[in-house]
Amino acid sequence: MTNMITQICSKSPVVSPEMAMKDTRLRQACADFESIFIYYIFKSMRKSIPQNGLFENTEEQKVYKSMADQAMSESIARGKGMGLGKLLYNQLK
Repeated sequence: MTNMITQICSKSPVVSPEMAMKDTRLRQACADFESIFIYYIFKSMRKSIPQNGLFENTEEQKVYKSMADQAMSESIARGKGMGLGKLLYNQLK
Protein backbone atom coordinates (compact mmCIF):
# COMPACT_ATOMS: atom_id res chain seq x y z
CA MET A 1 0.00 0.00 0.00
CA THR A 2 2.76 2.47 0.89
CA ASN A 3 4.56 1.64 -2.35
CA MET A 4 1.42 2.59 -4.31
CA ILE A 5 1.09 5.90 -2.43
CA THR A 6 4.76 6.67 -3.10
CA GLN A 7 4.26 6.06 -6.82
CA ILE A 8 1.24 8.34 -6.96
CA CYS A 9 2.96 11.13 -5.04
CA SER A 10 6.18 10.91 -7.04
CA LYS A 11 4.52 11.35 -10.43
CA SER A 12 4.80 14.82 -11.88
CA PRO A 13 1.56 16.64 -12.61
CA VAL A 14 0.25 16.42 -16.15
CA VAL A 15 0.98 19.62 -18.01
CA SER A 16 -0.97 20.55 -21.10
CA PRO A 17 0.92 21.65 -24.21
CA GLU A 18 -0.59 25.12 -23.81
CA MET A 19 0.76 25.44 -20.26
CA ALA A 20 4.17 24.17 -21.40
CA MET A 21 4.22 26.81 -24.16
CA LYS A 22 3.29 29.56 -21.68
CA ASP A 23 6.03 28.39 -19.35
CA THR A 24 8.56 28.47 -22.19
CA ARG A 25 7.51 31.97 -23.21
CA LEU A 26 7.72 33.17 -19.60
CA ARG A 27 11.24 31.75 -19.26
CA GLN A 28 12.22 33.44 -22.53
CA ALA A 29 10.76 36.79 -21.45
CA CYS A 30 12.59 36.63 -18.11
CA ALA A 31 15.88 35.81 -19.86
CA ASP A 32 15.29 38.68 -22.32
CA PHE A 33 14.65 41.10 -19.47
CA GLU A 34 17.83 39.99 -17.72
CA SER A 35 19.74 40.44 -20.99
CA ILE A 36 18.48 44.02 -21.34
CA PHE A 37 19.38 44.74 -17.71
CA ILE A 38 22.91 43.42 -18.20
CA TYR A 39 23.25 45.44 -21.42
CA TYR A 40 22.43 48.66 -19.56
CA ILE A 41 25.01 47.77 -16.92
CA PHE A 42 27.62 47.44 -19.69
CA LYS A 43 26.43 50.69 -21.25
CA SER A 44 26.80 52.51 -17.93
CA MET A 45 30.27 51.04 -17.45
CA ARG A 46 31.36 52.27 -20.88
CA LYS A 47 30.19 55.81 -20.05
CA SER A 48 32.32 55.82 -16.91
CA ILE A 49 35.55 55.10 -18.84
CA PRO A 50 37.48 58.21 -20.00
CA GLN A 51 37.27 58.67 -23.78
CA ASN A 52 40.77 60.02 -24.35
CA GLY A 53 43.41 57.47 -25.09
CA LEU A 54 45.64 55.96 -27.67
CA PHE A 55 42.91 55.29 -30.23
CA GLU A 56 40.23 57.53 -31.66
CA ASN A 57 36.69 56.93 -30.52
CA THR A 58 34.88 56.91 -33.86
CA GLU A 59 31.18 56.27 -34.47
CA GLU A 60 32.09 52.90 -35.98
CA GLN A 61 33.86 51.87 -32.80
CA LYS A 62 30.91 53.00 -30.70
CA VAL A 63 28.53 50.89 -32.80
CA TYR A 64 30.86 47.89 -32.64
CA LYS A 65 31.23 48.18 -28.86
CA SER A 66 27.47 48.50 -28.47
CA MET A 67 26.89 45.38 -30.59
CA ALA A 68 29.55 43.47 -28.65
CA ASP A 69 27.97 44.49 -25.34
CA GLN A 70 24.57 43.37 -26.58
CA ALA A 71 25.88 39.98 -27.72
CA MET A 72 27.76 39.47 -24.46
CA SER A 73 24.73 40.40 -22.35
CA GLU A 74 22.53 37.95 -24.30
CA SER A 75 25.14 35.23 -23.86
CA ILE A 76 25.35 35.85 -20.12
CA ALA A 77 21.55 35.82 -19.73
CA ARG A 78 21.21 32.57 -21.73
CA GLY A 79 23.82 30.91 -19.54
CA LYS A 80 23.59 31.04 -15.78
CA GLY A 81 23.00 34.78 -15.80
CA MET A 82 23.04 36.89 -12.68
CA GLY A 83 19.99 35.21 -11.20
CA LEU A 84 17.60 38.02 -12.03
CA GLY A 85 15.84 35.99 -14.73
CA LYS A 86 15.34 33.03 -12.40
CA LEU A 87 14.07 35.31 -9.66
CA LEU A 88 11.55 36.92 -12.02
CA TYR A 89 10.45 33.54 -13.36
CA ASN A 90 9.85 32.17 -9.86
CA GLN A 91 7.83 35.25 -8.90
CA LEU A 92 5.70 35.24 -12.06
CA LYS A 93 4.94 31.53 -12.52
